[in-house]
Amino acid sequence: MRATRLFCWFVRFAVVLPALATGAELPAAPEDGGPRNFEVSAAGGLNLRKRPTTAAPVLTRYPNGTWLDNLGCQEAEGRAWCDVQQLGGGPRGYVSAEFLRQAVAPHGAVATGPDDSALRAGQGDFDARGTLPCAQSVGQPTRECQFGVARAGGGYATVIVSHPDGRKRALFFRAGMPIGADTSEADGYHEFSAPKEGDLHFIRVGPERYEVVDAVVLGG
Repeated sequence: MRATRLFCWFVRFAVVLPALATGAELPAAPEDGGPRNFEVSAAGGLNLRKRPTTAAPVLTRYPNGTWLDNLGCQEAEGRAWCDVQQLGGGPRGYVSAEFLRQAVAPHGAVATGPDDSALRAGQGDFDARGTLPCAQSVGQPTRECQFGVARAGGGYATVIVSHPDGRKRALFFRAGMPIGADTSEADGYHEFSAPKEGDLHFIRVGPERYEVVDAVVLGG
């Protein structure tokens, strides 16, 4: 009788286990054509865990609507877990894929595939060129500086601004939002800020100022 019960338990376990392992479809990584970003879809928020398990420590909790970078997903504990980091920076960890949706870019599409804008900009492979207002120091009036922009779709772009003295500054945009610049230790790790009014980004990199309209990043 005991052997019969053990056999029945084994059969039930063997039937259920494959269903758990394959019940959640793994979202593709950007390099495999998947979305670059997810948006949290959980009214009460979503825990970011150190490892892909509900037993792992919670690193932080994301509010509903938070944008996350898609760093790849895997199966664990019978569910899909995604390796993520908040758009713009923060701790990296894992969240359950069932509480994520593809993030829709400013122009209404889902940005997929790898972001090659920085690479192309570094090679001088620009989608557009023009001028934009800029200043290099506090109190200096803005002047027109040459720029080139390499776009990767979905509001992902790298803008290279050339100052009259020959110095250049790279400004990085993701999902239509300015997230940083190519500052270095030699620059003193300048503070970065980017308030927006209408369709105009007022970007500050330490004492430097730049005014970038959405059309530069999104095209059109």
